[in-house]
Amino acid sequence: KATVSVLNWARPASDTMTEHPGLPKDTLSTAARRPLLQLLRQCTLKHDELGQEILLNKLLENLLHHNLIDQAEHLICNTESLINEPYRSTNQAARFCFFKGYVMAVQLDYTEANNLLQQALRKAPEKAIGFRTIATKLYLIIQLLMGEIPARSEFMSKGLKNALQPYLVLTSAVRFGQLSRFTKVVQKNADLFHDDRTYMLIQRIRHNVIKTGLRRVSLSYSRITFTDICQKLNLDHPEDTEYIVAKAINDRVIDAVVDHEKGLIASKAVTDVYASSEPASAFNKRIAFCLRVHNDAVQAMRYQYTEHQEDEDTSDRKRWDEMEREELAMLEDMF
Repeated sequence: KATVSVLNWARPASDTMTEHPGLPKDTLSTAARRPLLQLLRQCTLKHDELGQEILLNKLLENLLHHNLIDQAEHLICNTESLINEPYRSTNQAARFCFFKGYVMAVQLDYTEANNLLQQALRKAPEKAIGFRTIATKLYLIIQLLMGEIPARSEFMSKGLKNALQPYLVLTSAVRFGQLSRFTKVVQKNADLFHDDRTYMLIQRIRHNVIKTGLRRVSLSYSRITFTDICQKLNLDHPEDTEYIVAKAINDRVIDAVVDHEKGLIASKAVTDVYASSEPASAFNKRIAFCLRVHNDAVQAMRYQYTEHQEDEDTSDRKRWDEMEREELAMLEDMF
Protein backbone atom coordinates (compact mmCIF):
# COMPACT_ATOMS: atom_id res chain seq x y z
CA LYS A 1 0.00 0.00 0.00
CA ALA A 2 1.52 3.29 -1.12
CA THR A 3 1.21 5.49 1.95
CA VAL A 4 3.39 7.67 4.16
CA SER A 5 3.75 7.10 7.86
CA VAL A 6 2.81 9.95 10.15
CA LEU A 7 6.27 9.66 11.71
CA ASN A 8 7.79 10.69 8.37
CA TRP A 9 5.57 13.71 7.88
CA ALA A 10 7.21 16.41 5.79
CA ARG A 11 10.75 15.10 5.96
CA PRO A 12 12.57 15.73 2.66
CA ALA A 13 15.05 12.97 1.89
CA SER A 14 17.92 15.40 1.32
CA ASP A 15 17.51 17.16 4.68
CA THR A 16 18.72 15.59 7.92
CA MET A 17 19.24 17.13 11.31
CA THR A 18 22.70 17.08 12.75
CA GLU A 19 23.19 15.29 16.07
CA HIS A 20 22.88 17.54 19.10
CA PRO A 21 23.82 16.44 22.64
CA GLY A 22 20.55 17.81 24.05
CA LEU A 23 18.27 16.57 21.27
CA PRO A 24 15.92 13.74 22.36
CA LYS A 25 16.16 10.50 20.41
CA ASP A 26 12.37 10.26 20.05
CA THR A 27 11.28 13.76 19.07
CA LEU A 28 7.64 12.66 18.77
CA SER A 29 7.18 11.69 22.41
CA THR A 30 5.43 13.92 24.93
CA ALA A 31 8.57 14.11 27.08
CA ALA A 32 10.56 15.55 24.17
CA ARG A 33 8.68 18.88 24.09
CA ARG A 34 10.47 20.48 27.04
CA PRO A 35 14.00 19.72 25.72
CA LEU A 36 12.98 20.92 22.27
CA LEU A 37 11.64 24.18 23.72
CA GLN A 38 14.86 24.68 25.70
CA LEU A 39 16.95 24.11 22.59
CA LEU A 40 14.76 26.54 20.65
CA ARG A 41 15.28 29.15 23.36
CA GLN A 42 19.06 28.64 23.20
CA CYS A 43 19.11 28.95 19.40
CA THR A 44 17.04 32.14 19.63
CA LEU A 45 19.46 33.70 22.13
CA LYS A 46 22.44 32.72 19.96
CA HIS A 47 20.70 33.98 16.77
CA ASP A 48 21.07 30.53 15.22
CA GLU A 49 18.47 30.94 12.48
CA LEU A 50 18.93 27.49 10.93
CA GLY A 51 18.62 25.86 14.34
CA GLN A 52 15.43 27.84 15.03
CA GLU A 53 13.86 26.63 11.79
CA ILE A 54 14.76 22.99 12.48
CA LEU A 55 13.59 22.97 16.10
CA LEU A 56 10.38 24.83 15.33
CA ASN A 57 9.49 22.18 12.75
CA LYS A 58 10.34 19.44 15.26
CA LEU A 59 7.97 21.00 17.79
CA LEU A 60 5.18 21.39 15.23
CA GLU A 61 5.63 17.78 14.14
CA ASN A 62 5.40 16.65 17.77
CA LEU A 63 2.23 18.64 18.46
CA LEU A 64 0.48 17.56 15.25
CA HIS A 65 1.43 13.93 15.91
CA HIS A 66 -0.63 14.16 19.12
CA ASN A 67 -3.44 16.15 17.40
CA LEU A 68 -2.77 19.27 19.48
CA ILE A 69 -3.94 21.68 16.78
CA ASP A 70 -4.63 24.64 19.08
CA GLN A 71 -1.20 24.43 20.70
CA ALA A 72 0.41 24.20 17.26
CA GLU A 73 -1.45 27.35 16.19
CA HIS A 74 -0.31 29.22 19.32
CA LEU A 75 3.28 28.11 18.68
CA ILE A 76 3.12 29.40 15.10
CA CYS A 77 1.68 32.74 16.23
CA ASN A 78 4.25 33.21 19.02
CA THR A 79 7.24 32.25 16.86
CA GLU A 80 6.16 33.92 13.64
CA SER A 81 9.12 36.29 13.79
CA LEU A 82 11.60 33.37 13.82
CA ILE A 83 10.67 32.10 10.34
CA ASN A 84 11.23 34.91 7.87
CA GLU A 85 12.27 34.98 4.25
CA PRO A 86 14.86 34.38 2.96
CA TYR A 87 14.93 30.98 4.67
CA ARG A 88 18.27 29.48 5.69
CA SER A 89 17.08 26.03 4.58
CA THR A 90 14.63 25.56 1.72
CA ASN A 91 13.74 22.09 2.99
CA GLN A 92 12.87 23.42 6.43
CA ALA A 93 10.80 26.17 4.79
CA ALA A 94 8.85 23.48 2.90
CA ARG A 95 8.20 21.59 6.14
CA PHE A 96 7.07 24.74 7.94
CA CYS A 97 4.67 25.68 5.12
CA PHE A 98 3.24 22.15 5.20
CA PHE A 99 2.67 22.14 8.98
CA LYS A 100 1.20 25.63 8.98
CA GLY A 101 -1.01 24.76 5.99
CA TYR A 102 -2.37 21.71 7.82
CA VAL A 103 -3.17 23.83 10.89
CA MET A 104 -4.89 26.45 8.74
CA ALA A 105 -6.94 23.74 7.01
CA VAL A 106 -8.16 22.34 10.32
CA GLN A 107 -8.98 25.89 11.44
CA LEU A 108 -11.17 26.33 8.28
CA ASP A 109 -8.85 28.88 6.65
CA TYR A 110 -8.71 27.02 3.33
CA THR A 111 -7.42 29.93 1.23
CA GLU A 112 -4.34 30.44 3.39
CA ALA A 113 -3.81 26.68 3.63
CA ASN A 114 -3.96 26.38 -0.16
CA ASN A 115 -1.31 29.10 -0.60
CA LEU A 116 0.99 27.54 2.01
CA LEU A 117 0.79 24.06 0.48
CA GLN A 118 1.56 25.48 -2.96
CA GLN A 119 4.70 27.04 -1.47
CA ALA A 120 5.60 23.76 0.24
CA LEU A 121 5.34 21.81 -3.02
CA ARG A 122 7.40 24.42 -4.89
CA LYS A 123 10.17 24.44 -2.27
CA ALA A 124 10.32 20.66 -1.74
CA PRO A 125 13.11 18.77 -3.53
CA GLU A 126 12.11 16.47 -6.38
CA LYS A 127 13.66 13.44 -4.68
CA ALA A 128 11.51 13.82 -1.55
CA ILE A 129 8.73 11.56 -2.89
CA GLY A 130 7.28 10.87 0.57
CA PHE A 131 6.92 14.54 1.40
CA ARG A 132 5.53 15.45 -2.01
CA THR A 133 3.00 12.60 -1.77
CA ILE A 134 1.51 13.59 1.58
CA ALA A 135 1.63 17.32 0.70
CA THR A 136 -0.11 16.71 -2.64
CA LYS A 137 -2.84 14.66 -0.94
CA LEU A 138 -3.55 17.45 1.52
CA TYR A 139 -3.42 20.05 -1.27
CA LEU A 140 -6.02 18.13 -3.33
CA ILE A 141 -8.37 17.79 -0.35
CA ILE A 142 -8.16 21.51 0.37
CA GLN A 143 -8.99 22.29 -3.25
CA LEU A 144 -12.14 20.14 -2.91
CA LEU A 145 -13.06 21.93 0.31
CA MET A 146 -12.74 25.26 -1.51
CA GLY A 147 -15.26 24.05 -4.09
CA GLU A 148 -12.68 23.55 -6.84
CA ILE A 149 -12.08 20.37 -8.84
CA PRO A 150 -8.35 19.57 -9.29
CA ALA A 151 -7.15 18.91 -12.83
CA ARG A 152 -6.59 15.27 -13.77
CA SER A 153 -2.94 16.02 -14.59
CA GLU A 154 -2.25 16.67 -10.88
CA PHE A 155 -3.02 13.01 -10.14
CA MET A 156 -0.62 11.78 -12.84
CA SER A 157 2.61 13.22 -11.44
CA LYS A 158 5.69 11.05 -11.75
CA GLY A 159 6.01 8.70 -8.77
CA LEU A 160 2.67 9.75 -7.25
CA LYS A 161 0.14 8.11 -9.57
CA ASN A 162 -0.47 4.95 -7.51
CA ALA A 163 -0.54 6.78 -4.18
CA LEU A 164 -3.09 9.33 -5.49
CA GLN A 165 -5.45 6.77 -7.08
CA PRO A 166 -7.96 6.73 -4.14
CA TYR A 167 -8.02 10.52 -4.17
CA LEU A 168 -8.73 10.51 -7.91
CA VAL A 169 -11.78 8.27 -7.36
CA LEU A 170 -12.87 10.52 -4.49
CA THR A 171 -12.54 13.62 -6.67
CA SER A 172 -14.60 11.99 -9.41
CA ALA A 173 -17.43 11.33 -6.93
CA VAL A 174 -17.31 14.95 -5.74
CA ARG A 175 -17.27 16.28 -9.29
CA PHE A 176 -20.49 14.50 -10.28
CA GLY A 177 -22.21 14.97 -6.91
CA GLN A 178 -22.59 11.22 -6.31
CA LEU A 179 -23.10 10.97 -2.56
CA SER A 180 -23.47 7.17 -2.44
CA ARG A 181 -20.25 6.67 -4.41
CA PHE A 182 -18.47 9.21 -2.22
CA THR A 183 -19.55 7.33 0.93
CA LYS A 184 -18.37 3.99 -0.48
CA VAL A 185 -14.96 5.41 -1.42
CA VAL A 186 -14.51 6.90 2.06
CA GLN A 187 -15.49 3.63 3.77
CA LYS A 188 -13.25 1.55 1.50
CA ASN A 189 -10.16 3.73 2.01
CA ALA A 190 -10.82 4.79 5.60
CA ASP A 191 -7.56 3.26 6.90
CA LEU A 192 -5.52 5.02 4.22
CA PHE A 193 -7.18 8.38 4.93
CA HIS A 194 -6.56 7.93 8.67
CA ASP A 195 -2.86 7.22 8.02
CA ASP A 196 -2.63 10.33 5.81
CA ARG A 197 -4.38 12.46 8.46
CA THR A 198 -6.94 13.61 5.89
CA TYR A 199 -9.98 11.62 7.09
CA MET A 200 -11.32 14.49 9.21
CA LEU A 201 -11.03 16.93 6.31
CA ILE A 202 -12.63 14.46 3.89
CA GLN A 203 -15.68 14.22 6.14
CA ARG A 204 -16.22 17.94 5.56
CA ILE A 205 -16.40 17.41 1.79
CA ARG A 206 -19.73 15.56 2.14
CA HIS A 207 -21.61 18.85 2.24
CA ASN A 208 -19.87 19.96 -0.98
CA VAL A 209 -20.94 16.70 -2.66
CA ILE A 210 -24.56 17.38 -1.71
CA LYS A 211 -24.34 20.94 -3.05
CA THR A 212 -22.86 19.71 -6.33
CA GLY A 213 -25.65 17.14 -6.67
CA LEU A 214 -28.28 19.79 -5.94
CA ARG A 215 -26.77 22.06 -8.57
CA ARG A 216 -26.92 19.32 -11.20
CA VAL A 217 -30.51 18.44 -10.26
CA SER A 218 -31.65 22.07 -10.39
CA LEU A 219 -30.15 22.44 -13.87
CA SER A 220 -31.82 19.25 -15.11
CA TYR A 221 -35.33 19.82 -13.69
CA SER A 222 -37.44 22.96 -13.65
CA ARG A 223 -39.63 21.43 -10.90
CA ILE A 224 -38.84 18.50 -8.63
CA THR A 225 -40.18 17.26 -5.30
CA PHE A 226 -38.14 16.82 -2.15
CA THR A 227 -38.80 13.06 -2.21
CA ASP A 228 -37.28 12.75 -5.68
CA ILE A 229 -34.27 14.84 -4.61
CA CYS A 230 -33.81 12.55 -1.60
CA GLN A 231 -33.82 9.48 -3.85
CA LYS A 232 -31.46 10.95 -6.44
CA LEU A 233 -28.93 12.17 -3.87
CA ASN A 234 -29.36 9.13 -1.56
CA LEU A 235 -30.13 11.29 1.46
CA ASP A 236 -31.41 9.79 4.69
CA HIS A 237 -34.80 11.48 5.15
CA PRO A 238 -37.02 13.60 2.87
CA GLU A 239 -37.65 15.96 5.80
CA ASP A 240 -33.95 16.82 5.97
CA THR A 241 -33.89 17.47 2.23
CA GLU A 242 -36.07 20.56 2.61
CA TYR A 243 -33.64 22.16 5.06
CA ILE A 244 -30.64 21.23 2.88
CA VAL A 245 -32.29 22.79 -0.18
CA ALA A 246 -33.23 25.93 1.76
CA LYS A 247 -29.63 26.36 2.94
CA ALA A 248 -28.33 25.83 -0.61
CA ILE A 249 -30.65 28.56 -1.88
CA ASN A 250 -29.56 30.88 0.94
CA ASP A 251 -25.89 30.22 0.09
CA ARG A 252 -26.66 30.92 -3.60
CA VAL A 253 -25.60 27.45 -4.63
CA ILE A 254 -28.79 27.07 -6.67
CA ASP A 255 -31.23 29.66 -7.99
CA ALA A 256 -34.66 28.28 -7.11
CA VAL A 257 -37.82 28.88 -5.09
CA VAL A 258 -39.19 26.49 -2.45
CA ASP A 259 -42.93 25.64 -2.52
CA HIS A 260 -43.61 24.30 0.97
CA GLU A 261 -47.28 23.51 0.31
CA LYS A 262 -46.60 21.27 -2.69
CA GLY A 263 -43.27 20.00 -1.35
CA LEU A 264 -41.14 20.90 -4.36
CA ILE A 265 -38.65 23.44 -5.66
CA ALA A 266 -38.95 25.46 -8.87
CA SER A 267 -35.70 26.40 -10.58
CA LYS A 268 -35.36 29.86 -12.07
CA ALA A 269 -34.10 30.54 -15.59
CA VAL A 270 -30.35 30.17 -16.02
CA THR A 271 -28.64 33.55 -16.28
CA ASP A 272 -25.50 34.38 -18.23
CA VAL A 273 -22.52 33.95 -15.91
CA TYR A 274 -20.55 36.59 -17.85
CA ALA A 275 -23.15 39.16 -16.85
CA SER A 276 -22.27 38.61 -13.18
CA SER A 277 -19.19 39.50 -11.14
CA GLU A 278 -17.75 35.96 -11.17
CA PRO A 279 -15.34 36.51 -14.11
CA ALA A 280 -13.96 39.65 -12.46
CA SER A 281 -13.43 37.83 -9.14
CA ALA A 282 -11.70 34.94 -10.95
CA PHE A 283 -9.33 37.34 -12.75
CA ASN A 284 -8.67 39.18 -9.49
CA LYS A 285 -7.76 35.88 -7.78
CA ARG A 286 -5.33 34.94 -10.56
CA ILE A 287 -3.72 38.39 -10.61
CA ALA A 288 -3.27 38.31 -6.83
CA PHE A 289 -1.61 34.90 -7.08
CA CYS A 290 0.81 36.10 -9.79
CA LEU A 291 1.71 39.19 -7.77
CA ARG A 292 2.31 37.06 -4.67
CA VAL A 293 4.61 34.71 -6.60
CA HIS A 294 6.53 37.73 -7.98
CA ASN A 295 6.93 39.26 -4.52
CA ASP A 296 8.10 35.94 -3.06
CA ALA A 297 10.66 35.57 -5.85
CA VAL A 298 11.99 39.10 -5.30
CA GLN A 299 12.27 38.56 -1.53
CA ALA A 300 14.06 35.24 -2.01
CA MET A 301 16.78 36.76 -4.22
CA ARG A 302 20.26 37.02 -2.73
CA TYR A 303 23.03 39.22 -4.07
CA GLN A 304 26.74 38.72 -3.48
CA TYR A 305 28.47 41.55 -1.67
CA THR A 306 31.28 42.71 -4.00
CA GLU A 307 34.44 44.76 -3.39
CA HIS A 308 33.01 47.54 -5.50
CA GLN A 309 30.15 47.94 -3.04
CA GLU A 310 32.63 47.97 -0.16
CA ASP A 311 34.61 50.78 -1.85
CA GLU A 312 31.41 52.77 -2.36
CA ASP A 313 30.41 52.32 1.29
CA THR A 314 33.89 53.45 2.40
CA SER A 315 33.82 56.57 0.18
CA ASP A 316 30.32 57.45 1.42
CA ARG A 317 31.49 57.10 5.03
CA LYS A 318 34.49 59.37 4.38
CA ARG A 319 32.26 61.95 2.70
CA TRP A 320 29.91 62.05 5.70
CA ASP A 321 32.85 62.34 8.10
CA GLU A 322 34.21 65.32 6.18
CA MET A 323 30.82 67.03 6.19
CA GLU A 324 30.54 66.51 9.95
CA ARG A 325 34.01 67.98 10.53
CA GLU A 326 33.19 71.01 8.37
CA GLU A 327 29.96 71.61 10.30
CA LEU A 328 31.79 71.36 13.62
CA ALA A 329 34.44 73.80 12.36
CA MET A 330 31.74 76.29 11.29
CA LEU A 331 30.07 76.04 14.71
CA GLU A 332 33.41 76.68 16.47
CA ASP A 333 34.05 79.76 14.31
CA MET A 334 30.57 81.10 15.10
CA PHE A 335 30.96 80.76 18.84
